[in-house]
Amino acid sequence: MRVRTSLSENLKAAKQSIFKAALLRPAFIALPEYFSVPNNMEHFDSAKEISRETFAPTLSFLTQISSDVPDTYLMGGTMLEEDNGKFYNVSTLWRKGELLGKYRKRNPIKAEIAAGVTPGDKPMVLHTKFCKVGMLVCADMFSPQAIKEVVKLGAELVFLPVAALGTHPAVSGHPLTFRLAAENGVYIVKIGNVSSNARGGRSAFITPWGIEQEVSDAVEDIILTKDFDMEKLREYRRQIVSN
Repeated sequence: MRVRTSLSENLKAAKQSIFKAALLRPAFIALPEYFSVPNNMEHFDSAKEISRETFAPTLSFLTQISSDVPDTYLMGGTMLEEDNGKFYNVSTLWRKGELLGKYRKRNPIKAEIAAGVTPGDKPMVLHTKFCKVGMLVCADMFSPQAIKEVVKLGAELVFLPVAALGTHPAVSGHPLTFRLAAENGVYIVKIGNVSSNARGGRSAFITPWGIEQEVSDAVEDIILTKDFDMEKLREYRRQIVSN
């Protein structure tokens, strides 16, 4: 998703893409990290100010839009939630207007910490009618513990909303997420939010046997779709255990 300069523009763009994707009757639709935040992380200074500007409208948007696509699970990107004076980068899963669960990013980056984001401390895996869904956010993939915990809880499909600063080093392919998928036997859905460039923020479908799809470096809205074979994945996992 291309980052806009205002909350209303971001929500409008997300709505248009969700309705467009819903025409394909998918099991899941997923949004990027901080999808509603104006300018995303290019000017990330105060978690308090960002939360108070964007949280309530984003929560209302996700409640309504998930009601509008009732046959689809919606992974609502992330938003900054305040709890007892602390601010968390929260990823959510919705269906039919109901919040099924939320996950607090456990490994915020330096820019987030400087802005006042507090790390979460618990893994999250949710049962859906299709598979077990694990929730991670961006830099969580650098934590072996965070990954092992969602896998231990049975995650088969892992949502990884990400955002890229303009200072992010250029990355060829998806070497880290591919290794995680192969070693742990999971499908990873990486959902990127980009502004000045797509460094590290490219959306992709990552499986234990390769990168199935990825977007280009173009800064534009793109919808990726993929049919995942869950039985193939479960057989792969059984082989990992037996070996």
